[in-house]
Amino acid sequence: MHKPALVIGLLVALAACASCAEVPQNKTYQVGSPSMEPTIAEGSTITAEVVEPGGYQPRRGDIVVFDVPDTWDAEGQDQPRVYRVAAVPGDTISCCDPEGRIVRNGTAVDEPYLARTGATPAEIQPFTVPADELYLLGDNRGVANDSAQLGPVPVTNVIGVVKR
Repeated sequence: MHKPALVIGLLVALAACASCAEVPQNKTYQVGSPSMEPTIAEGSTITAEVVEPGGYQPRRGDIVVFDVPDTWDAEGQDQPRVYRVAAVPGDTISCCDPEGRIVRNGTAVDEPYLARTGATPAEIQPFTVPADELYLLGDNRGVANDSAQLGPVPVTNVIGVVKR
């Protein structure tokens, strides 16, 4: 093979390899409840970066789209939901300090994005998030049916991270 043909062949192979690199895929979702207000209004369309099954690396504060776990007994409500990651595996979470803030790992968490509805947040007894699970809370705590009422969510149920 001549050198120019070899160089062209290598360039074609490199271009093909670069085009098959993983590119994050986005998907849109319609928000069907007020549980994330005021951050995300009911009826809004959001865009989430899709994660591979089991590929989500949990980060506190992320807003995630997830499949409802079987343990939530949400009969007839199998549409994906949207909540914020309040605690990751190993974190201990409770509610509330004297100012009504959640406490994570012994420290009160400032959450300026919360809806200020005057509703009392659900009491959360100290709970340590198990390995491979997440504690997800809505920003509108007075109406959200989230981990405070229904328990943690397996990390593998996360299907996307909302792009802000």
